[in-house]
Amino acid sequence: MPSDQVIALLTDFGNQDPFVGIMKGVIANIAPEAKFIDITHNIPPGDIYRAAVMLWQSIPHFPPGSVFLTVVDPGVGSARRGLIARSGDNIFVGPDNGVFTFALKGDITAWELSNPQFQLPDKGKTFHGRDVFAPAAAYAANGIDGSRFGAPLENLIELASPKLILAENQLNGEVLYSDQFGNLLTSIGRFSQSGDRTFNFVPWIDHEKFDFNELALSMDRSHLSLPEGKTLVWVDTFADLPDNDCGFLVGSSGLIEIVANRNNAGKLLKLNSGAQITLNF
Repeated sequence: MPSDQVIALLTDFGNQDPFVGIMKGVIANIAPEAKFIDITHNIPPGDIYRAAVMLWQSIPHFPPGSVFLTVVDPGVGSARRGLIARSGDNIFVGPDNGVFTFALKGDITAWELSNPQFQLPDKGKTFHGRDVFAPAAAYAANGIDGSRFGAPLENLIELASPKLILAENQLNGEVLYSDQFGNLLTSIGRFSQSGDRTFNFVPWIDHEKFDFNELALSMDRSHLSLPEGKTLVWVDTFADLPDNDCGFLVGSSGLIEIVANRNNAGKLLKLNSGAQITLNF
């Protein structure tokens, strides 16, 4: 690998404490020419599910061969395993707790982070981001093969898939979470625009219940059903809605998002994570 390898960091450490900076310092000592890109450090503490979705959203926009260092690790110090995995051209380093559920696709090889040669000496039990994961990411950026970190891993921990069910003229899903603007990311997608108002649908998660060659939807003839009977219409942009009104659109990641113009859709609609929704087309 090149010495200026990209290392992308995603954690729940926040920016108030020195934890992220310490990890970068460890990496800089081992791989001084690596380039750091911060995806986010504001994952809600211990929210593995949100981290898994945000990592999935981010991967397509990074150079092939990037190292994704992901530390959302409420089980730190327990029997949970640390891992390094290769999927496609990319490398993933972090805890084996499901945080890579949506990131690892296709041909996957993984190894346990057990070789002390690639960890800091006097490893503690509360900061594996510093002692285990940051060194592993740095050595991977320097070209150390995954097989040198430990024994092969199988049966990686996976999170339960969010609801995404294809029925006749319907896609059933759920609200995943709200972003800082109050836009509600849902499990329904992934859509790519094929015409002025037409979108092709290919599921973003592996799902045995999908069996079709191609599904094209006219969004302007679709509506989104919410709990208690409320429905929303499709809009192309936020500005297509009147101020403080709600609708749905295809967001930047290809998933359906419930939005409001100049307001917080989650608060207006009183919808929380897990709320059941249906796209009728």
